[in-house]
Parts: sequence; C-alpha cells; structure tokens
Amino acid sequence: MGLLKHFRSKSRLHSGPQSPTAYSHTSPPARYHGRDCTQRLPEKVLDNIFAYVCPHSQDQTYEASERSQIGDGCMLCDLRDLAKCAQVCRKWYGVAQRMLYTSVRIDAVHYCALEEELAERRKKAAKHFRSKGAAVEPGEVPNIRLSLLCRTVREQDRLAEQVLVFKLPYMTRETAKGELARTVSALPNLRYVDLPDGFFTGDPSCLALRHELQARCPDIRKMSYRAGSEDALELLAHRHWQSIETLELNGLAIELATLRIVLASLPTLHQLTLSDMPWMDDTIFQCSPGQLPDFPPLHTLNLENTPNVTAQGLTLYLDSPHNREVLSSLSLQNTGVATPDLHHVLWKASSLHHLAILETVTKSLALATQQLPPLTSISLTTLHYEISSSEDVHGLQKPAESYYTYLASSLHQNALPALTTLYVRDPNFPELLTLPPPPPPFANGASDAGSLRSKLSNLSSLASSSGNNPTTSQAQAQAQARNRPTMNHGTGFNQTLEVFSKGLDELEWVFTAITPPSAHSHAATRDRGASASAGRPLSAYSASRGLGPQWAQGGFGGEARKSVIVGNGFGGFLAVPAEEVPRPMTSDGGGGAGGGGVRVDGVGGTRWGSIGSQATAGSAGSTFLRPPPSVSSLAGSAGSGGSGGQGQHHDRRGSRHDLWR
Repeated sequence: MGLLKHFRSKSRLHSGPQSPTAYSHTSPPARYHGRDCTQRLPEKVLDNIFAYVCPHSQDQTYEASERSQIGDGCMLCDLRDLAKCAQVCRKWYGVAQRMLYTSVRIDAVHYCALEEELAERRKKAAKHFRSKGAAVEPGEVPNIRLSLLCRTVREQDRLAEQVLVFKLPYMTRETAKGELARTVSALPNLRYVDLPDGFFTGDPSCLALRHELQARCPDIRKMSYRAGSEDALELLAHRHWQSIETLELNGLAIELATLRIVLASLPTLHQLTLSDMPWMDDTIFQCSPGQLPDFPPLHTLNLENTPNVTAQGLTLYLDSPHNREVLSSLSLQNTGVATPDLHHVLWKASSLHHLAILETVTKSLALATQQLPPLTSISLTTLHYEISSSEDVHGLQKPAESYYTYLASSLHQNALPALTTLYVRDPNFPELLTLPPPPPPFANGASDAGSLRSKLSNLSSLASSSGNNPTTSQAQAQAQARNRPTMNHGTGFNQTLEVFSKGLDELEWVFTAITPPSAHSHAATRDRGASASAGRPLSAYSASRGLGPQWAQGGFGGEARKSVIVGNGFGGFLAVPAEEVPRPMTSDGGGGAGGGGVRVDGVGGTRWGSIGSQATAGSAGSTFLRPPPSVSSLAGSAGSGGSGGQGQHHDRRGSRHDLWR
C-alpha cells in the first residue's frame, strides 16, 4: 500500500510530463573534392602567408630577445601554428621548416590565456606523479626547450645549417651556459646569439662558451666587449671573426694603438659604438702613415660619455673623402662636441642622414646665437636634438631655451632643407616654428662704430655735394652701403616637418605635423610684399573694439587685425591659412590710396598696410608707420562731398562686422 501511495502522490500528479532528453549531434563538414588551388601557390606567396602566421620568424635583427619582439600576439602560439602548417603537405613542409629554423626564438611563457591553463595542468600532474618524480617548475620550461633544440640540431645537420639567429630568455642564457655551448657548437652558420652578461666581461664561467663560439661559429656579425674583457678584444686581431658588422666597446682600458689595430682587422665593420671611455681623445682619428692603420670608414658611429672627443677630431676624421661619403649616422651623447661647434661637423659630413645629439648644458647661448652660423646640411633627414638644462642651474630662464632658439633660427633660414623628422626635449618648440623668426638684437640700429661711420659718410657726402663732384658722391654712397649692417633672415620656414616633442617629466613623445602653406599662398604673399613667415597664425583681432573707432579708419585700414584662435589639442594654436584671410596691404601698393584697396570676403572696407613695399626711392609719401588720424581730420573728411564721403561711410559700416558672432 505504501508503494501505490507513492505513485499517486500529489507531487508526481502536479508535475507535468517530462520532455525527452535532447542530444545535439553535428555532422562533420563535407570534404572538398574539387581542385586544390593551394598546390599551385609559388613559394614566395607561401612565405608571405606564413610570415603573417608567425611574425617573429622574420626577426633578423641583432638585438636581445627582450628588445626585439615583433607584433602583439603570443609567440609560442604562432610558432605552434606554423609547425601545424608544416604538416599539411610536402610543399608546405619545406617552406615552413625553413622559416622555423632560420630565426629560432625560445620564450618562457605563453602571452595569452593558455598559460593559465598550462599552469593548472602542471599543478595536477605534480600532485598525481609526486611519488614518481619532482614536478616541473615554470622557470625550467625554457631550459627543457633548449635541451630539445640542442638534441635536434646535433642529430640533423641539415636543420643546424639553417639557423642564423638564435634568441632565448635572459634567465635561460644565464643558468644554462653549458647547454648553450653545446647548442652553438652545432650551428656553423650562426650570425647572432643571445649570450650571458659574463661573456662580455671576461667571466671565467663563460670560457667554454667563448671557445666553442670562436671555433665553430666564424660568421658572427655582432659582438660586445665591456670592462674586464680587454684580453678577449685583442684576440680579434687574430682574425677569427672576420664578418663582424656591429661592434660595441664599453668601459675598456686599452691603448689607442691596440684599438686602431683591432678595428683595422675587421673588414666588414660598419657600425661602431664607443662608450664610457674618458681617456679617448681626438688622437684616435689622426692619421699615422706607416705606423698605425687609419680609423676605418663607418656607416654608423655612436659616441657616449667620451668628453675628450671634440668637434675638431670629428672634422679631422671627415677630411677624408672616403670617410665623409660613407658616414650616414652619427650619435653624440655627453661628448666634447659642443652645440656651438656642431655646424662644423654638419658641414663636413656631406652624406649624413641621421644625427643625434644629447647634451646637458649649464650655460646659455644668448650672446653667441647671432654670431653662430646656422646648422647647415642638405642630406640630413632625421635629427635628435635633445638638449636639457642641468639641475644645478636655478633661474627663470633655462639655458636650454637658447639652444632651441638657435635650432629654430636655422630652420627658419632653410639651412636643413631635407629634414623630415625632428625629436626635441622642449614641448613648446613647435610654437617657435609657427611664429616668425625673432629679430636679432640691435637690428634696427647700428653699433657705435657703425654710427660713427655713418656720420663720417654723411659729412663726406655734404662736402662732395657742395663741390658738385658727381664721381666722389657716387663713391661715398657705395661706401655707405657697404658699411650699412645687413641681416639675412632667409625665406622663412617652408618645409614639411614631423616634430616629436617631450618634456623632462613626460614619458611619451607628442607628435606635431607642420605643413608649409600652399603655392597659391606663397604667390599671394609675394604679391602683397608681406613679411610673415610660413605657417604663422593670422591675427584678426578688431582694433576698433579695444583701441577706439579712430583705429578702424585711415592709416591702419578698416578692421586691420582680426583674431581667429583655434587650439591644436596640444596646448598650442593652429595656423590659419594665408589665402583665407589676406594680410594687410601696403599704402603704396595695389591697396593704397590710389589703388582702391583689397576687399576681404565678408568684411567691407579698405585694408591698409603699415609697410610700404612698392614705394619709389624718391617718394616722400612712403612712411614706415602711419599714425591714426585725429578726430578733427575724420570730421573734416566725413563732411567733404563726393565719393570720398561715401567711402568713409562704407568703412564705418564694415568696421562693425563681428567675426566672433
């Protein structure tokens, strides 16, 4: 009875009929039976496709693994995908295998979510097999991969001959020096390998690795020597690494003669870095025929913390035509080459494309800026001009500001016509390029000696004119013209330039693109005789609003200044194109009193300039600045009849136009 009562329980009666369990079943995709077009792809196309599958396989740089990552993906996953591609068919196998072993890279972890899953698997495996063996620590994984690679290349010579670049993590090359030595001993065509730090400082623990590398890898392309490895550097003179292209010497204490002999024994050397060598001076560049080999011609020369190497030594090195035609990149960081002497080096280096100067200054260039020649080069395309003020200098104006003014002056004079990229450590430097060049001091007047010469010339001209001698008068006029001080400001900044600026407390570079005005605006500027430089923001502030209605008429023209201020997003202002709002016309030009003026779109009235550009030499009416008319003159001119009164009324109507509305 209890059993039947259970079957008739209310809970079972109220519950509805249960639906049958649904099982999801997916059929495999239909197999393609048509023509396989991938079999007809050439190897070049497969190379390009596989390069997208595994981007880091294209890494041929001679930089350490932590500084040469390509792409943002997971390198181990990309390597696994490329290995899967090698298993598709025989044709793909040859292409993919060549990419797998040309540039070998061992990474410690997955840079994706798979690393967490693999870590959980290792923990479970360690718990399950605790009695059979020790668990594999995450730090030992790259060492295991290095052991597997060592076994592969030692067993298959064909794969070992394909390896050109070998990169591995920092901790792996520091802890597995023996396994690394066994691996490189089987790579005869190796060009670059990540080595432990002790290898560059003469550590005895790396002696076996050095012997294997010298005996089995003659095609090494990059090598570094630091303090403590002077004996190893002298071994380069025995010519066991004749293919070195990049050499870095840091903190060595050797003789200049030994250094010259070592550098001369490397026929393919084209990039040299000399750092932390305060004992080195300009004598390293001096020629010693019959005694020492000359300093070799280089494509790239980097000097860091060498205070005794000056501009005189570099110009001595560049006196050789072969040296200055080969040198294309020069980097100077905390050297004896001062910025005031930099123009000598630029003038000598006729094929220089990249220049970097990093200097901390304590003294300003304010007094010597006008006497310095501009930085001139017709080949320079990239300039790192990173000048910073010393922290010991306390003042309202930092010394580095004068150095950037000097650079801006050189750019305004078009002394660097090929420059396209500029790096500066002044966040306000782009504003210096959009404004006109600052006038030199005493530009409107001469010195005391010049004033004395002008007075003597005037007295001579008066005496000659009283004697009615035309020949003497002409000679005195020529002498006065020669004594007149002149200043050449160039044609203004008119080139496209990418400026990367950064302050001392900033981490990222701020990009600013400076584009010159169009050819139409240049033509309009020449026709008007304006003196504004390229890219200068036009000021359009209504003078009649702040200075009174008399400034809207007569001398300076109706609505002579109108301001349009547009921010560029980086704390500066955008340049207003010159063709949209014309500059003020001159009083003696086409917009003068007899020319009818220039009419601005949307602004009525005549625009009058302040600088006479088309006046004749004997014109008495050409003045530099016309003063604003008085109220009485305005009333008298308004009361006169004819077209003149209508013109004044037209000017007043135009002056009420509001651009800000």
